[in-house]
Amino acid sequence: MRISAVEHHVSDLVAAVAFYRDLLELSVSYGGGSARVTLGSSQLWLTEGPATAVAHHLTFDVPTESFDAAVAWLAERVPLLRSARTGEHEIEGPAGWNSRSVYFTGPDGEVLELIARRRVRHRPAPGSFGPEHFASISELGIAVDDVPATVAELECRFGITSFGPSSARFDPVGDETGLLILVRSGRALAPDWTRHGGPLPLAVWLDGIGVSGSLRLGENRTATSR
Repeated sequence: MRISAVEHHVSDLVAAVAFYRDLLELSVSYGGGSARVTLGSSQLWLTEGPATAVAHHLTFDVPTESFDAAVAWLAERVPLLRSARTGEHEIEGPAGWNSRSVYFTGPDGEVLELIARRRVRHRPAPGSFGPEHFASISELGIAVDDVPATVAELECRFGITSFGPSSARFDPVGDETGLLILVRSGRALAPDWTRHGGPLPLAVWLDGIGVSGSLRLGENRTATSR
């Protein structure tokens, strides 16, 4: 499963454009009250909306052989978040994920993450680490009222299943190339557990499932397979 596009609101579109274009040096198209950020094979569409007390969570995939360079590159641009459990910036993924991550804060308080999955291979990009090494949007956090029920709906509609580990408050659905991270609304978010997921408006478009259609995940939240 691949996440081809995500759309969500930001409270200050100009600041968001500056963050992605000027700070992270990503390709951004901006105009008409919206912006489109290119992250490898994925697009992040930003539109302006009201400020909220809860946070989005997005994860960007980078090549595993470039992870150390990615951490150094990122640390020159933004403060890195520390794990509340270990105090470290670099975090090993859950059992079975075979991944490493580093987290930082987005322009609207989002919990953003770079992840390197050791079993996922990407076409090498030339030179030292840079924005061209962002491979895709790898994960999207979605806060829902009932995690197990939403997992069942996604399996019924699209045939995608839990990647694990799962609980009544947390369940990643999909595979290593794309995961919808379902959390119960109000759950604290890694790595420092100071921000919380909530029912924010968003839309996600998926590829590589083999089934087309849309599923409503809550008020103003949809998943569409193409």
